Amino acid sequence: MYLHLTGTHLRLLGSMHLFPTTSRRTPPWIAEAYDWADTLVFESDPPTILPLLSANEQGSADRLRPFLPPDAWQHLNAVWPAGGSLAPLAGLRPWAAMIVAPTLFQQVVEGVEPRLLRSALTQGKPYQYLETAEEVAASLDTIPLDAIGAALALLMTDLAEPQRTLERMHAAWLEGDLPAIHRIALESPMFNLPGIREAILDARNRAWAARLTSLLARPERTLVVVGALHLCGPNNLLDCLAHPFEPVPDDAA
Repeated sequence: MYLHLTGTHLRLLGSMHLFPTTSRRTPPWIAEAYDWADTLVFESDPPTILPLLSANEQGSADRLRPFLPPDAWQHLNAVWPAGGSLAPLAGLRPWAAMIVAPTLFQQVVEGVEPRLLRSALTQGKPYQYLETAEEVAASLDTIPLDAIGAALALLMTDLAEPQRTLERMHAAWLEGDLPAIHRIALESPMFNLPGIREAILDARNRAWAARLTSLLARPERTLVVVGALHLCGPNNLLDCLAHPFEPVPDDAA
């Protein structure tokens, strides 16, 4: 989960974006990775993505109606926030509805990235991002409506799944078990329906690998922080980079 690219000053850290409320503490190897780094690289800047959740010319979440059973659509509307930036449901992009919906049924606290970013801002440690909000949205816009509808319909049949999956994935993450994280993800509708994994993980991995290749010769110690799911399964970021790597020993941070 914490890997060094051989012969470079670049390391990859597989993160959890959210922690279950029952496990709020940051593992010590996260702080060790942060202390090692001269500069940080994150996936993207979440606040810049929020305005892009709203529908654009490609349509709104209301287009999902034909792809969900009527009772599932009604249930989703009933639990959707009545106000704020996420309302109304029908006014969001379809992928935004799919991304946000599971979080309505989770009990979470902030994960790795907000904690590291806060430390970087406090200490003046430089950081950058692998992609822009527009690039994230463009990738997610490619998810087929029928896949989004199927994921939301399955969610409505098992509202406990998002929390259960998060807790299982977090436990595997604490153990540094990437194969287990991948197996757990395969059981979640978010990652086993056609088009969803490609847009959320695979396409972005390919784009990131091209950008990270240009950082391999950096003299600064550079820590790249990405979601752990980007480091496992087919077409993962490590495979796309095609560069030798090794786990960072506990006493080498």
